[in-house]
Amino acid sequence: MAYVIKKKKSDVILPYLPFDGLLKDGRKVVLDYYKDEDEAQVHAIMKYIVNEEGNSYPQEDLANVEDFRSYYLSHDVFVCRDVTSGDVLGSFYVKPNFPGRCSHICNAGFAVKKSSRGLGVGKFMVGHYLQIARDLGYQSSFFNLVFVSNEASVSLWRSMGFTELGRVPNAGNLKGRGYTDAIQFYYDLTKLDKKV
Repeated sequence: MAYVIKKKKSDVILPYLPFDGLLKDGRKVVLDYYKDEDEAQVHAIMKYIVNEEGNSYPQEDLANVEDFRSYYLSHDVFVCRDVTSGDVLGSFYVKPNFPGRCSHICNAGFAVKKSSRGLGVGKFMVGHYLQIARDLGYQSSFFNLVFVSNEASVSLWRSMGFTELGRVPNAGNLKGRGYTDAIQFYYDLTKLDKKV
């Protein structure tokens, strides 16, 4: 039987959100809670990543908005917006990796709009992810499938101090790459500094 994780948005208020930032090109951005009006933009970003690129998420198709909602919007979601245009440049979810007795371990999925890559959007979001996850009540973060071909992601998690727990051989049959190994990354959120 597959894991069933009940949909649930946290009722925790994060007092430091929205959080302002600056991209490499000088553009002002803000990290904030996802809003219903963000759905079309976030869905378009994820649909492109999954359906067109096909090399960083295990899904094969997220064109259907209901499938997207079930997967990506089931728990807490945050977005990085361009302050001037209001456009969503990237987003990430935070949710339990496992049900019930293991739900204190979270997982996250990051997505950056293709035209905004290389500007520091991902690094800006990741820079706040650990604190957000901890403050939502999770004790650790575990990424099951970081494909070795996703060098930017592998490098980022290593630079953030994540521990490599293992490697899953031939974990994903990626578009244009074939079977590819994945690394599993872990971070103990209880060791984070409590400062905001």
